[in-house]
Amino acid sequence: MQFFSITISGAVSGAIYALLAIGLVLSHSTSRIFNFGHAATAFAAAYLYHQFHVALGWNKWLTLLVIVALFAPLMGWAWDRLVFRRLADAEESTKIVAGVGVLIVVPAFVLLVCAILRDTLGIPFQDVAEVYQVPGVLPAQQHQIAAGLVLSNNQLVALGASVLLFVTMWAFLRFTPLGLHMRTAVDSPVLARLRGINTGRVSTLSWVISFFLAAVAGVLAAPFPGPFGLVNDNYTLALFVATTAAVVAGLRSVPLAFLAGLLIGAVRNIVVAYVNADHLGAFGAWAAKVYGLTASVPYAVLFIALILLGHDRRRRKAGTAATAAKPTPDYRDDLSPFKKALPWIIKSAVVLVPALFLANGIWRQLFIYGFALGIILLSFTIVTGLGGMVSLAQGAFATAAGLTVGLLLANGWHYVPATVVGVLVAAALGALTALPALRLSGLSLTFATLALALLATNVLFKMEWFSNGTAGWSIPRPRFGPIDLADDRVLLIVVFLVVLLLVRMANNLTDSAAGRAMIAVRTAEPAASASAVSPPVTKLLIFVISAAVAGLGGVLAVTVYGTILNTANPPQATFLWLAIVVIVGVRSPGGAIEAGIISAVLPWIMAHGFDLGPISWGGTSNDLIPQVLFGLGAIQLAAQPNGLLATQSMAARHRRDRKRAKVAAQAAAQAPAQAAAQVAPPASPEPAIEVGEPAAPIGSFPAADRSPGLLELHGVHAAYGEVEVLHGIDLTVREGAILALLGANGSGKTTLCATIAGLVPVTSGRIVFDGEDITALDTLRRVERGLVLVPESRGVFPSITVDENLSIWLPSKADRAKVYEQFESLARRAGQPAGNLSGGEQQMLSLAPFLVRRPRLLISDEPSLGLAQLVTAEIMTAFQRLQQEGTTVVLVEEKARDVLTVADQVGALQTGHLRWVSERADVDEQRVAAAYLGMSAVVH
Repeated sequence: MQFFSITISGAVSGAIYALLAIGLVLSHSTSRIFNFGHAATAFAAAYLYHQFHVALGWNKWLTLLVIVALFAPLMGWAWDRLVFRRLADAEESTKIVAGVGVLIVVPAFVLLVCAILRDTLGIPFQDVAEVYQVPGVLPAQQHQIAAGLVLSNNQLVALGASVLLFVTMWAFLRFTPLGLHMRTAVDSPVLARLRGINTGRVSTLSWVISFFLAAVAGVLAAPFPGPFGLVNDNYTLALFVATTAAVVAGLRSVPLAFLAGLLIGAVRNIVVAYVNADHLGAFGAWAAKVYGLTASVPYAVLFIALILLGHDRRRRKAGTAATAAKPTPDYRDDLSPFKKALPWIIKSAVVLVPALFLANGIWRQLFIYGFALGIILLSFTIVTGLGGMVSLAQGAFATAAGLTVGLLLANGWHYVPATVVGVLVAAALGALTALPALRLSGLSLTFATLALALLATNVLFKMEWFSNGTAGWSIPRPRFGPIDLADDRVLLIVVFLVVLLLVRMANNLTDSAAGRAMIAVRTAEPAASASAVSPPVTKLLIFVISAAVAGLGGVLAVTVYGTILNTANPPQATFLWLAIVVIVGVRSPGGAIEAGIISAVLPWIMAHGFDLGPISWGGTSNDLIPQVLFGLGAIQLAAQPNGLLATQSMAARHRRDRKRAKVAAQAAAQAPAQAAAQVAPPASPEPAIEVGEPAAPIGSFPAADRSPGLLELHGVHAAYGEVEVLHGIDLTVREGAILALLGANGSGKTTLCATIAGLVPVTSGRIVFDGEDITALDTLRRVERGLVLVPESRGVFPSITVDENLSIWLPSKADRAKVYEQFESLARRAGQPAGNLSGGEQQMLSLAPFLVRRPRLLISDEPSLGLAQLVTAEIMTAFQRLQQEGTTVVLVEEKARDVLTVADQVGALQTGHLRWVSERADVDEQRVAAAYLGMSAVVH
């Protein structure tokens, strides 16, 4: 019975973790953004509930309604509109920093507003430090559930409410149209848009529900002062535990997330109760003595779950952009080396001259610490800016190196060899952290580094022999002959020289063979492997180098103030460091140093002010203002995802380009007309026409056969980032016809389909559909007008049933019955997940809805891919049936034989150019082969 009692009481905390995990799964699965500020919403809701109910005397039910049903949903709507929606295609580091912005700004803003209202208007809000017990929703009362099992009203409410909310959420997702749309967005947001689902509205709804669940979790958790209460850090730690439950659920499954949250809470209690000498003998006695080991069970579970479940098996499909790999353009490539270095020379002088000759001891140490912190942040430039991996273990590397140096100095070692060993220990931890990187990528890797950082902070750094307990280690400054680092000026110069050396090495690393290998792995790992670059070795090298740099920065940082504690650089600090270095510019080594100086100096200025003669400010004692400003800076990344330095460089480049264009225009205006004629380019030659072909405009047809086009492309260019893929496509698609567009891999077929459907923006040119210019319309608006794309690799949602797939386009049961009459195999498997169908059945499922509710234009990308010949013939018959019913069809294929049997017109694509379009009767095998082999002319 004792075991049962321990398990149930642990499930109470697990219920809070479960609610937080459900919210994390909902928001991430529909937006691909993991909200690290999720628990901050829970704290803000708990705090406001207490203030309104207890301090102001509001009715508790009215307070609950206002906080949970009004405040939290409005906040979720606002964050989605202002921040998260604008970061849909941003890099993982930028998305994480936006979540960190929520983590910082929400509690700080709520506390700041309440403090201002209390001080200025006399509203009796309580100081959070004075609150020891938050009342629950029901009166405090104990209930004996069974022998040895006593639960309070608060515990029963937490369990009951979490179960009720889970059942409600499950029913909503399973049985409502909006729930179905949310599940499709989980499967494939792109396909959901192609099926006419407003994924923006789905994303907003998921954020609203997520914030609602966080608020409920916060109100339910507040009465438990030990693990929660009104302590913001407790909620952050709860977020880490809830993250484990969300990862176990694959960041996709609400039921699994809920169950995992309950189990983690129960297991945590069981471990605390039974991992001791009474139950596990000698091992239990040892484990009980290791401080933090039992409490860190969720982090170990997180790490193991990631290794077992987190392998990213997704592959990049043709026509999709590797958004995380897009480099920031070099906006200063038009400058000489000296002009490139000049801003950094000026910035260095602005810092060094006052620090050496004008500043007092406090300010001088701040600048030294800023440079040392900049070295730690430089490690982010290597692992994230260059390697494309987001690590949250950099603070742990710095602390490990500092503790190692302190331990060795206490045992009689000299500073230099102790520093070398400390850096090597950090590098070894980096190698250990890199092991998950060999298997994981993206957000899963970020979670793995977070789990290792939490384990190191809560277990390794708490070991008495390593950290000297709460006293920490003393780090005396060494002396090297005449160079005495006890002198702040000498230490400043030495640290600055180390900074220059490391920045130089980081810049050289980018241009070296190892750096090019890192960029190759970051950009396209499969292609890097094919080019004899080993991704595992490269990732290992990235982590080892970045950890060593972080370790060196950590040693120099503790040298400034002469001590190292086991509480230094917790994971929360690493969040802040990542945020500020990304805000400034994570891909710039100089930007990392600048971010370090800002991180060290700005808090001191905010707290103590400054005095510059006629300009002075006394600072503020309110530490919430810097947090709000810093959080808002992180959120500003929604508008400037490449960081402040890149934004400034871009603006400066545009000014230089405008100035050059103005000078060139003035020179041209002053030049004699004869000189202008001499330098004028020759007239463009007429495009070459294949032998035997009529001289008709490319992409259209002879005048006798010309009819109004349902779809028209006029000089369409499209690109992924800086890489243009389509080069001036001119195409007219006749209404009621079947047009086959042929081309080999890499010819731009999938990109053309995506551009017509609105998935890839047009950089120049126009797209006209049924007489309307739709170039600026999004995918949803194009679907509403009857333009539908069936993408490559089957246009089905694999995790929902066949009938649910059909119901997205055919909400009427009568319409779905017509599909089942035509396709008996689909009828037999209507209740099965679409992912269990054969390739041919999936292709039939992707086309079947349009046979009943016909679009004006259907574009199918690679419809015969991976299908047997008999199945392909059935698919082609379905296209002919669509044409007979009045639908215009565009078939984009690599294999010409299949589509030539049904096509009325045929066109050929090559390297982003439309080579020709002709009637089917005018196309023979020789001409098709010539187009594939690049023997026809390029026409612009």
